[in-house]
Amino acid sequence: MSWKDKQHITRIFNSFKRNKANIYPEDINALKSLDELINDSSKTMTAGNLIFAKVLCLYLRQNAFAHKGVKGAVMALQKELKSPLEHNLWLLTKELNNIELELYAESKGVNIRNWESIQAFKKEDNQEMINKILNEWTVGIVEKSFYSTANDLLKNIENYT
Repeated sequence: MSWKDKQHITRIFNSFKRNKANIYPEDINALKSLDELINDSSKTMTAGNLIFAKVLCLYLRQNAFAHKGVKGAVMALQKELKSPLEHNLWLLTKELNNIELELYAESKGVNIRNWESIQAFKKEDNQEMINKILNEWTVGIVEKSFYSTANDLLKNIENYT
């Protein structure tokens, strides 16, 4: 059951508590039974998609703080999941090229957290190397590697569930 669904169930329980005089024990038992059924159904659905559940948990764990809680992280994930895989592979390509550039700059003794240091590094005769590094990863290479990695992980699915 999602946090949103849980809020709705809690609201109904609270409504019942406020109107004790008009509520029968059968109503309360029916609501409790419905709550248990929803929880069991939710667990069954998640158990059938254990890899997704683990990846979701990892995402929430890594992003809850940045999004000021689980609800914000879920909303951000929903937005991200709407973008096509090709777009995400393009973003991954850009990120990998940026990592390569940072590693190169660090190997040259450049403090990548210092703006002036980065600007001085770019002004030196490094532009050709920077351009080469920023184009080292292509979408085609990343896509091929991504599918290969995904397939390898899926072949070994028993180790992740």
